[in-house]
Amino acid sequence: MELVLISKRPSKWSRLLQWPDRYPAVKWAVMGLAVVTLSMVAVSPWYGIYVRDDESLPQYSFFLLKKGVLPQRGDLVAFEMAQAYADRVRPAGFQRPYSRVGKLWLKEAYGIVGDEVFVEGRTVVVNGRTVATVIEKDIFKQPVEPAQFESPIPSGHYYLGLPHQRSFDSRVIGYVSEKDIKGVVWPIF
Repeated sequence: MELVLISKRPSKWSRLLQWPDRYPAVKWAVMGLAVVTLSMVAVSPWYGIYVRDDESLPQYSFFLLKKGVLPQRGDLVAFEMAQAYADRVRPAGFQRPYSRVGKLWLKEAYGIVGDEVFVEGRTVVVNGRTVATVIEKDIFKQPVEPAQFESPIPSGHYYLGLPHQRSFDSRVIGYVSEKDIKGVVWPIF
């Protein structure tokens, strides 16, 4: 009489349930991701993460957005690009596909309520400080003119910009209304 041993192979389910013991690094990564996700959900009414998707602030890729906060001079600001802003770009009648209407834009608050703004040729000055020069043609070789400004900056409006020479900001779209400002942002990395 011959004795035959049959080795039973573990089922797929039992192997699946053993993965945390076999791959502890993966287990900790999954747990860490779960904690981060739950934390973001818990603070989402007040905070959000914004991922940069243009070349305006190339030194940073991720930002923490504090929602519902109005900026002070020098703060980085997130605002929603409205069609009305894109339509203000002069001369009118040209397509501006880079305006990305409905998307969040990040700019710095160069001017706040009461600040003096004026244009000298193609140069924009806020409170005596040159903040922007308007390029003559955009990336599609279409003409671009400086925005027209009421001075001082009226209540509920901001002059937002960046030092990038082709920044699509208040230099061409005019003041941004506080109703379109989503909050202030801080670079993460």
